[in-house]
Amino acid sequence: MSFQARDLPALNVSFADGLLELTLNRPDALNSLNLELKESLATVLREIEYEPTVRAVLITGSGRAFCAGGDLSEMDPNRSPEESRLRQAKLLGEVFVPLARTPRPVVAAVNGHAHGAGLSLALACDIVVAADESPMSFGYVLRGLTPDCGISYFLPRLIGMARTKELLLTGRRFLGRDAVAMGMIAESVPRDAVVEHARELARTLAAGTTVALALTKRMLDQSSSLGLEEMADIEAYSQAITRSTEDHAEGLAAFSEKREAVFYGR
Repeated sequence: MSFQARDLPALNVSFADGLLELTLNRPDALNSLNLELKESLATVLREIEYEPTVRAVLITGSGRAFCAGGDLSEMDPNRSPEESRLRQAKLLGEVFVPLARTPRPVVAAVNGHAHGAGLSLALACDIVVAADESPMSFGYVLRGLTPDCGISYFLPRLIGMARTKELLLTGRRFLGRDAVAMGMIAESVPRDAVVEHARELARTLAAGTTVALALTKRMLDQSSSLGLEEMADIEAYSQAITRSTEDHAEGLAAFSEKREAVFYGR
C-alpha cells in the first residue's frame, strides 16, 4: 500500500517514486501560513509519520514566494496570552517539530520570499536550496514580536550565537546567497533553476539507503547535545542496524560488481 496523494486546502500534494512533494499554494498571500495551510501541513505530516513508502520530502512555494511567514490578517491583538501560547504550541507540535524530526530527509526549495515563520519552515528541513536573490528576514522585532516556530533553536545551531543575535535583533533583510555565506543554508542557484535542482536532489535521496539516511539524520540531530562517548555508542548501534539491511548488502554487491546500486529502502 502506497501513500495516497491528494491536494489539500492551500497545499498541493504529489507523490511518485518515494518522493512526496508539498507546494504551499497561497500565491496571492505570498504563501503565508494561515489556519487552513497550517492544518493541511499538519495533516500530511501526521499521515506520513509511519508511512514507509515516503522516502523523501520536497517543500516549495507557488508564485514568487516560498513563505512570507504568519498570516498577519489572522493575528488578533486582543487574543489572551494563554490562547496565543496554546495556538503557538499547537503549530510547533503539529508542523515544525514533526517536520524537523521526521526520519526521512526533507529538502526545501526556497523559490522566493522567505520571512519569519516561513524561513523557519525552510530551516526545519535538512537541506535548503534557495534562489540567489530570494529576500529573507527574521523581522519579528520590527512588529514588536519575539521569534517563534523554532527559530531560537534552529538558527544558533546553524550560524552561531553572534550572527543569530545580529539577525534577530535588527530584523534586517538579506538574500539567498548571503544565507549560504553565513552557513544558514546549503546552496543558492538562479531562481529559474531552484525547484528542479532541489527536486533532483530530493529524488536522489528518495532512491537512497532509507534506513542509513534516517539514522544519520538522527545522529546529527543529537550530536550537539551529547558527548563523544554517547555519540560513539550511537554510532556503534546505528552501524549494527545498517549492516543488517538489504540496502547494505546491495551496496556491497554493486561495489563488487562495478555497477550502480539499486536501493529499496530496506
